Amino acid sequence: MRIHRILLISFLLLLLLATVPIVALSFYASRVALEAEIARSLKNDAAMLMEQIDMLMFERLQNVHSWSHLDIIQEGRIGDVDKRLAQFLAELEHGYPGVYRSLFYLNRDNRIVAAADPALITHSLQPQGDWLRVQVPHGEVFLETLQIQPPYQQAELLIRAPVHDIYTTEDIGQLYGAFDLWQIFRLFDQASHSDAGERFVILLDAEGRTIAASSSVRAQALLLTDTFAGWKLQEQNGIAVHTGKPLTDSPVLVGYAVSKGYQGYANMGWSLLVIQSTQQAFQPILALWWLFFGAFVITGLIASGVAHWVAGRIAKPLLDLTAWVRRFQKSPDCISPKVSGAQEVRELSVAFGRLTEDLELSRLQVIHAAKLAVVGEMAAIMAHEVRTPLGILQTTAQMLQWETALSPDGLEMTQMMIEESARLNRLISTLLDCARPRMPTMQPQDLHKIIQRVIGLLTTQAQKKAIQIDWLKPQNTALIECDEELLVQVFLNLILNAIQIIPVGGRIRICADCSDATTIKITIEDDGPGIPAGNCARLFDPFFTTREGGIGLGLTVTQQIIAVHGGRLTADNSDLGGACFTLFLPFSQEQKLC
Repeated sequence: MRIHRILLISFLLLLLLATVPIVALSFYASRVALEAEIARSLKNDAAMLMEQIDMLMFERLQNVHSWSHLDIIQEGRIGDVDKRLAQFLAELEHGYPGVYRSLFYLNRDNRIVAAADPALITHSLQPQGDWLRVQVPHGEVFLETLQIQPPYQQAELLIRAPVHDIYTTEDIGQLYGAFDLWQIFRLFDQASHSDAGERFVILLDAEGRTIAASSSVRAQALLLTDTFAGWKLQEQNGIAVHTGKPLTDSPVLVGYAVSKGYQGYANMGWSLLVIQSTQQAFQPILALWWLFFGAFVITGLIASGVAHWVAGRIAKPLLDLTAWVRRFQKSPDCISPKVSGAQEVRELSVAFGRLTEDLELSRLQVIHAAKLAVVGEMAAIMAHEVRTPLGILQTTAQMLQWETALSPDGLEMTQMMIEESARLNRLISTLLDCARPRMPTMQPQDLHKIIQRVIGLLTTQAQKKAIQIDWLKPQNTALIECDEELLVQVFLNLILNAIQIIPVGGRIRICADCSDATTIKITIEDDGPGIPAGNCARLFDPFFTTREGGIGLGLTVTQQIIAVHGGRLTADNSDLGGACFTLFLPFSQEQKLC
């Protein structure tokens, strides 16, 4: 066999032995990473949706309980002869459009004497029996047995609160709120659509019955059945794999979360499942496999040509040397041969190393893009759901301002609630820009006043934990071009994180250094537990958090805002023993750092 062919076959074999393990390892690592990302997404979505359901149900239960203690409800004792109670209930129902299907008052004889809908008055209602007894602040409410039928167009949950006689200790009637379950159905329908395909969202009660679900589950008439009772996990939150029947023929991944109640109340023992078919979930893996296969085929074709060329370059010096020996036998004074080839082999090795580095970089970029996509989706869902409680808070504060007996301090506090609610509503829009940051409105602002404003907003929370906030304010002002609201959010995030993590009696120190002519340096330090050395570089990654209950987006958004301002944010440990966050902001946008 000729040396050219031997070298060509040997080179191709060595190339295969080197390429196949690398491609296999890259594919395996990508598959493991994608599986972990999908599992984490399902688990996080289940926990987030369960928190939203807890908050939604707490608000509805608290509404009915609070309304049952209003003085106007006592009109039911005399049959609401002047219709004041009915008008009040109508106004309440109008104030919560699409939330309550009806509000009505039931007397001791089980007769409706007042209702938001006049057609219900004088009708009799036979209670369906108590399903759940739920504790709320300063009392309790009852959920009557859920009775819904396919196609679930009239799905409602009756919430009942006893009305106590202000003159005796007896109950004079019951206040009912028929909560529209489509509030939950629509939330689940929205959450069931994702970039990875359709998901199934299912809400279970303590006995494992399905009490709410997304549209694809409702279409199979599975509500009020125990079909999914065995899908729950033992731990509070987790991920599992089940056969997909009756939802789908393929196995499914199940993200699971249990209700923790809201602020220690209204825990009804419910749990939530977020389910996705593995056939849909792992579709990107199949696409990645074909991508690797295509890349391998193309690389093999290119490598064959290169191998042929390299084999030729290796064989040619030997042939030249053989010819030179033959010529030398005939003519010893012939010129020495010029042998080459080793440099080309080394260059091929370097090029192949660069190729493997490019493949690894591409894999990391795919994982990073997937993380940013999850951030955008969760930010949109969270922002959508936060607007409702903000509106309720603002409306409540406005109603309190109408109270004539409210003290001046009370008026000041309610005004602050209104202003801060409006500011938070604006900040929600900023959160929506987490995946697509908006351009800030740059105007000259005194940075010291911004920091002082944030400290004033957080004084109450700091006093609750006896935390001392030292603001080492320089004598001169610091006028910088910035978006005031965005920087308020930055300092709120950093200082509030410090308040939450340091123990009672801790200390926070804020310093500003204006010695540089182009940049101002602000440090926020605390004497808390500090930052582990391995976490400093990961603090600003989406979803990375070490605090229980955190979602890992606050520092990501904070760094994004600083970057839009042309500044820089770093994290390290402080001389006080805790964490230290350092901000560098340019005085003018013409002096951006990045």
